[in-house]
Amino acid sequence: MASGGSQESKPVEDAPRPERLLQNQRFVRFAVAKFLQLLAQYALIYGLFIAVISRQDSSLTTSAFVLASIVPSVLLSVPGGLIADLLPKKLILTLSMSARIVIVLFFLDADLGLNLVLILTFLTWTAYQFFTPAESAALPAIALPNQLNSATSLLHAISLIAQLAGAGAVAPLVVELLGLDGLFTVVLLLLIGSTILYLTTSGLTRGQAKSMHKRATWPKASWWRSMPQGLRTIRADQTLTRITALRVLVDAGTLMIVVAAPAFIQETLNSGTENAIYLASPAALGIALGLLATPPLLSLFSVRTMAIAGFCLFIAIVLALPLIEPVSQFLTNHLGVLDWIRRTSGLSRQVLTTLFLLPWAGLGISFVQVSSRTMVYKRVPPHLIAQVFATQSAVSSIATLLPTFLAGALLDLLPVETVLAAFAAGLAVLALAAFRGAPKAAAADGTDAPASN
Repeated sequence: MASGGSQESKPVEDAPRPERLLQNQRFVRFAVAKFLQLLAQYALIYGLFIAVISRQDSSLTTSAFVLASIVPSVLLSVPGGLIADLLPKKLILTLSMSARIVIVLFFLDADLGLNLVLILTFLTWTAYQFFTPAESAALPAIALPNQLNSATSLLHAISLIAQLAGAGAVAPLVVELLGLDGLFTVVLLLLIGSTILYLTTSGLTRGQAKSMHKRATWPKASWWRSMPQGLRTIRADQTLTRITALRVLVDAGTLMIVVAAPAFIQETLNSGTENAIYLASPAALGIALGLLATPPLLSLFSVRTMAIAGFCLFIAIVLALPLIEPVSQFLTNHLGVLDWIRRTSGLSRQVLTTLFLLPWAGLGISFVQVSSRTMVYKRVPPHLIAQVFATQSAVSSIATLLPTFLAGALLDLLPVETVLAAFAAGLAVLALAAFRGAPKAAAADGTDAPASN
């Protein structure tokens, strides 16, 4: 099978140790391309989010912004996964990147009213539905099976750094100095650079013969029979089904927090909504720590255990946010370092406690996300990986449509603390229902755990 590859790639493919990953020039080029396009993506989304919350007169406006990001996934993520499995990965990556470049060019000189912001958001995420599954499916072609845990974690870390740099540094600085048009220009240059790197990275499709076979059989494939393949693959594996359910619930909880963030910052923390991105930074720090910690922890615990632990940690933090006043009093009274930071920095107890709790929520998110992706790479045949990732994305998006709209509506009627508590409790109940009758799955997962190392 490997003999069909080029002689140049053989030394990299024969490397037995995970530390050789960064010596793989194709992986390094792929990782840099990912960083640039995500830096552009998060910088763009930051600019659009600020444009939305500065114009909103209701929490439903924030919900509309989030829904404009979700609906493309509902409509196109599964077809995007199918296309990514049928066509060469480089072709899909470059075409979808080119579409994103065209979108940014089209709106470069536009007068961004609220409706246009929502349209731009919708179009951006539409192109992304074809890009993401192709990028995920390309990873096994450039990393060894025993490197996938490390490669996945490293790419997640790159995603996190890009998010922090794009939304927390590049976008605010560029908007302050050059305005939104300047931000669009920077985003455009980053996307062009990323596209060039993807174009010059070889071997993004795993198994040339398999790829040719799939292209040859495309006309015989039934679209409606092929689309549910990812869902059938997930449902055929009980443990993968349950971990996918946890990923969906964590995604729903994360989007609920995004919708509630402006109200929480204003009503509970008595701060301005423009500070939302800086309150999100501690959560991103927790995700980064989780990305570093998850691979070694997966050598000690099963994927299922890590996913459950991450979900429980995430829900615990979300339930603590509505009780931020008593929680802040307890923590500052019993943790001397927090009280010292409060007195030194001048931050309120509520703000300081929120900054202390959010990294733990990020850690839980990271445990669930890395565990979910690891399970897919371990159990799903290579030619179905893109469809499974796309199906997970579609299921997550469909499941979050109603909660996202409902959160926006309830926030206009009820205190933000009540909405957060109700949603967190609902997610916990759904997780218990998903894992009802799990002893057999637990046993199966335990036997599979050593093989995941």
